[in-house]
Amino acid sequence: MKNIILFGDPEKAARKEKMTEFFNLLTIPLFLAFINSAFFRIAMVAFSGDQGSKDTNGMLANISLGGRHTGVNIGVGFILMMVLVYLWGRPAYLYVRKPDEALKAKIRVRLGNIYRDAFLMLVLAQGAAMAVPGFMGLLTAKKCAAAGVAFLAQAALLIAHIDAHLSKQKKLIESLYTPEELSRLRPGFSLPIYIKISSLVFAFAIIPFLLIYLLFLNRVPWDVFAEDLGMLLFLSGVLLMTGVTTVYHGLQVPLDGLIAKMKKVAAGDYQRTRIYFSDEIGHLKAGYNEMVDGLKEREELQDTFGKYLSIEIARELIKNKKVNLGGEDMVAAVMFCDIRNFTPLSEKLSASELVDFLNAYFHYITPPITANKGVINKFMGDAVMAIYTPLLGSEDYAADAVRAAVGMRKALAEFNASGKAPGLVDFGIGIHAGKLVGGNVGTAFRLEYTFIGDTVNIASRLESKTKELNTDIIVSQAALEMARGSIGTSVSFAPLGKVALKGKTETMELYKVV
Repeated sequence: MKNIILFGDPEKAARKEKMTEFFNLLTIPLFLAFINSAFFRIAMVAFSGDQGSKDTNGMLANISLGGRHTGVNIGVGFILMMVLVYLWGRPAYLYVRKPDEALKAKIRVRLGNIYRDAFLMLVLAQGAAMAVPGFMGLLTAKKCAAAGVAFLAQAALLIAHIDAHLSKQKKLIESLYTPEELSRLRPGFSLPIYIKISSLVFAFAIIPFLLIYLLFLNRVPWDVFAEDLGMLLFLSGVLLMTGVTTVYHGLQVPLDGLIAKMKKVAAGDYQRTRIYFSDEIGHLKAGYNEMVDGLKEREELQDTFGKYLSIEIARELIKNKKVNLGGEDMVAAVMFCDIRNFTPLSEKLSASELVDFLNAYFHYITPPITANKGVINKFMGDAVMAIYTPLLGSEDYAADAVRAAVGMRKALAEFNASGKAPGLVDFGIGIHAGKLVGGNVGTAFRLEYTFIGDTVNIASRLESKTKELNTDIIVSQAALEMARGSIGTSVSFAPLGKVALKGKTETMELYKVV
């Protein structure tokens, strides 16, 4: 309690610190008054010659700060601008004193429309200031022109002032929005970047040079405008430098941060960026966040459904771009692997136990397939179909299929030794090589890239023959002839003779892996 009495409410102090940039925005009337005074005075002299300086004080007293720069005349426009800015920023003062979600919502709406609101306040203040001398009959065409020049300079100052404060703040926006809200565009009025830069250059570079040109064109004596011109050039230089700083913090810094995050995305770190404003940079960041969300979603889909669909095939299709998705003839070795006597084995297990058993079984026997450049095309209950083809990375496709089968035999022995099976598990593998067709099969709403043809059918028939011929791996003569040169004596084969296959009129010479 003593600390609170001595130093104030710490929560209130924290809120006030977060709102500092908001309160800094409210200093704008003073800066506008200086700009109005400097530009109006020098414009009057430029438009009217040396006589213009004699009647500017009375006019300025009603437009903004008047008199020489060493004195201050409080005008109608300045007073009205102060009142409007106070009313605009009042929710922030109230929020610091007592947090309220309704007040926070008002602050968010006003920040979202800050450019629009500031311009409207300037129009009202300038209009009120012009109304007084107009009512008194003091307005002339040259005074209106000078007031127009001052208005343009003030409008550019508004943009520079707002950007200079908001482009460098983070605590203010982060205190008003949740992280999720900061990752997407928010409603509000925003100015394009080219308008911000163009207005800055026009008001504080082009206009001063045009006024100087008119001063010399009208042969105005130096001592008449020297002091005013010095103030004008000083203010213009400061504001141009402020604009450069604003461009750096509003463009360069966000772009550098976005480039750094894109490099992290390329490395697999899907970081989103925060959106503080609704300008072009904000739209760019919003597009980046949508891209990151899409990439993350695709990776999650790949992780999830890649376990069920043939993500290996999709990856190869994207990588080598050789396969015609509409259907293409190719040469390949096809492998079918199926558990022997699976039906009686499955009857001993509950549904969850059966799924756990198959997952553990496939966990052991499928790695040799991919390790030997094969891709798993599909799982069919307890069976798996794998493809080895040059188009998907397997140049020595027949030999790769045989090597994978031998590796699967060793993996099955390890699985049986692990005790994860309800009993001894045996499988049958059939391998055949030849021509087949790969392509998308299905409907426009659901396609599957798969392989069809006589080579696929024969491989499936060979797997079915393993039980009848009392062996676990059967290889056709065509596959053996293609693989023998690469395999050499590392794998032994024994002939099974000519065997009739279902659906085939001629017998086939088959071999088993010893």
